[in-house]
Amino acid sequence: MDSESSFEKLCELFESESNQLKNTIDLTLKKSEKTIPEIIQAYYQVMKVNSFAKLLKQNFQAQIEPKHKTLLDRIDESQKQIAEKFNSTIHPTTLSYLTDSIRINTDNLNSLSNASGQKSKEIIEAEATLYKELRELMSTKEFVEQYENGLKDD
Repeated sequence: MDSESSFEKLCELFESESNQLKNTIDLTLKKSEKTIPEIIQAYYQVMKVNSFAKLLKQNFQAQIEPKHKTLLDRIDESQKQIAEKFNSTIHPTTLSYLTDSIRINTDNLNSLSNASGQKSKEIIEAEATLYKELRELMSTKEFVEQYENGLKDD
């Protein structure tokens, strides 16, 4: 494979990942409630495009040819979208959503735990479900906070 076709494949791959990111951001902005898998997928897509963009910029910025200019412009556009839409809007909203959901689940668990007397099978099953949801929410929140820490390091 020659360097020209390698460059073209990199451009196509970056374009594909950037388009997927744009769709993910647009969908996330439209939905008021997000599932844990949707949240995780959105963060992974942002991290994938951001890492890919940094790598490509390092490789092509030093030797800017006209064909590289188009790619660098597309990289800048993707990074701007991440900064303006994801980091400024989606990320804080997601973190707030997770924090609130954890608080609500914790309150619900406390209410169930404070039920006096013998617990029915239904209450025990409800507690188990809430504990499972709480673990998922807490680990997702930790993942989102790690992303935020990465923002501070950049």
